[in-house]
Amino acid sequence: MTMRYDRVPIKATRTDTGYIVDTPVLTRTGVFVYRDPQGKERREYRPPEAVFAADSLSGFKGIPVTDGHPGKVTAKNARPHIVGSVMSEGRRDDQDLVADIVIYDPAPVEAGKKELSVGYEVTLDETPGTAPTGERYDAIQTSIKPNHLALVFRGRAGNARLNLDAADEAANHQEEKSIMDKVRLDNGLSYEAAPEVIHEINRLRQDLASAQSERDKAQARADTAEAKSKELEDSIEQIRQDATAAATARIKLEGQAQALGVEFKADAKDRDIQEAVIKKVRGDAFKMDGKSDDYVAAAYDLAVAEKQSRQNNVAAARQAMNQDDQQHREDGDGGDKPSASASAARAKYVAGLRG
Repeated sequence: MTMRYDRVPIKATRTDTGYIVDTPVLTRTGVFVYRDPQGKERREYRPPEAVFAADSLSGFKGIPVTDGHPGKVTAKNARPHIVGSVMSEGRRDDQDLVADIVIYDPAPVEAGKKELSVGYEVTLDETPGTAPTGERYDAIQTSIKPNHLALVFRGRAGNARLNLDAADEAANHQEEKSIMDKVRLDNGLSYEAAPEVIHEINRLRQDLASAQSERDKAQARADTAEAKSKELEDSIEQIRQDATAAATARIKLEGQAQALGVEFKADAKDRDIQEAVIKKVRGDAFKMDGKSDDYVAAAYDLAVAEKQSRQNNVAAARQAMNQDDQQHREDGDGGDKPSASASAARAKYVAGLRG
């Protein structure tokens, strides 16, 4: 359904209580010109069979009379806008639609709003054509459902106005001319519009700006959450890598200590095991009191390397001695005196044992 606003002028009478009572033309049949959001002209035909359909005519009874077009009027938003009411169903008068209305608050009329504009919902048949009057149209309005009747400065249906007397007409003639204002659309084009229309456009713009602001805030929150999630994932991965490295280093440390015959408890600290290995290799004379963990770790690496070097020297000397003995047997000299090379190998072996 599409919302449309019609305009029409009131011969009104005033009651003793100050109310305005009238039976004006509310709308009519024919081709009406609208503008789409881009400012392009659009012509819509309102045929008699749609305007004077029984359910459409009956729908006028009870709809509120409002000060300008507030948009679609419902029970939730009607209170601040209502200034009167349509008291009867719509009736056909040739090509016009009339009804009985009462205006409780005449202030809008006294301010120059003497024309009428019907706010209604329609279903549009987007079939272009030509009206019986010869006017071209782009679409046909069907299923007209009245929503409210607005008091406006200038209506769309030229004969839809309050039936005020000549004095009332003259009193507000100048104000009516000067009351129109211009609204600038987002495409840069400007159009004359009644203040209530400009107010509605500005409200919609503000709503759009607020929605965009909330969207930007939501996007910022999403981006922040994503960044924190990535940071947490990276932190977890780093913790996993650090834990793996620490476990690997611990296994290596325990293996080296066990290989050297160092005893330690399962819950011993790395430094305690390192100090035990250093003393095993270099003796109790090597003092580490007051030394930093980095110092002890470096001393541990040197001690392990030193112990490994000794073991390599011993292994090399043993191998050389065994080779020399084998050669001696193969030569068959039968002597009991070891060769010079064998003596050197034994000396190197003993030196290795002594460290």
